[in-house]
Amino acid sequence: MARENSVLIIAFDGLDLELIEKFGLETVKQEEFGTIDNKTDIKEIKTSELFASFITGTNYEEHGIEGIRRWDNPTKGKIVDLATPDILQNNIRGFTRLEDVMKELFKVKKITPGKEELEVDAIFDKIDNSKDMFVPGYENSVMKETGAHRTPIKYGYFGEQLMEYYDSREYEFRKRKLLREVNTWFDFLMCHFQRVDFHQHTFGDKDVAYDEEILEELYRDTEDLADRIIEFFHGDYEYIIFMSDHGLPTEEGHNENAFYSCNKELFGDETPHITDFHDKILELTGNEDEIGSN
Repeated sequence: MARENSVLIIAFDGLDLELIEKFGLETVKQEEFGTIDNKTDIKEIKTSELFASFITGTNYEEHGIEGIRRWDNPTKGKIVDLATPDILQNNIRGFTRLEDVMKELFKVKKITPGKEELEVDAIFDKIDNSKDMFVPGYENSVMKETGAHRTPIKYGYFGEQLMEYYDSREYEFRKRKLLREVNTWFDFLMCHFQRVDFHQHTFGDKDVAYDEEILEELYRDTEDLADRIIEFFHGDYEYIIFMSDHGLPTEEGHNENAFYSCNKELFGDETPHITDFHDKILELTGNEDEIGSN
């Protein structure tokens, strides 16, 4: 029997609502399935900003994180950006070397935001018996661990080398860390998986490269993981929520096809804003007194 007032959230970065429907992912859809408003009052539909909004219940004007990363000196950073125009990004290694030289010349660096950059408290700071696992906007992402944040996403990072990293290390490592008995007793647990988003930037951008067969296999893997998660945790968490921050990449950036699903009624017929989950989780875990405490 699952403990009352307990919530598990699994974030599949970039998992696209329309492709969930297209490929028939029934387990991922659960009892209540819908879209998330990830655009209203959002500066950029990008991972760090969106998850910062999710875990704080505020937008970038309050929590202070815009997009996916920022310069530690914005003024000098703009000079580096101007000196490394988009046209050079076709030459990945050349672009990276030039950017590194410019960063050293101007003594600046790019910051992948974590909790130290948040200007308000996150939900993990408000629920005593809670745990975050790799949540962007609170922990520095795998992009920083690999150095991938230095290279433009739309050109596929460093190809097969980094693809192997996301498959055999990031994805498998996070699964092993998640599916452990020690994670069955929290009031609130949230775990993030980056793999889907990375592969979609490689094979899911119709303006760069698109392979539907690879995408379907990727989504089938995600369905299999959802099965394992529900089987492992169904007796421990009253509410199990799957979600994404956005969908497929486009020429302008990520699309708006964020989704959520829950094993029980959550928002009903309403479309939640990405900031609405913060107060909802506090309510579900019996921490209503923390609502509005930022």
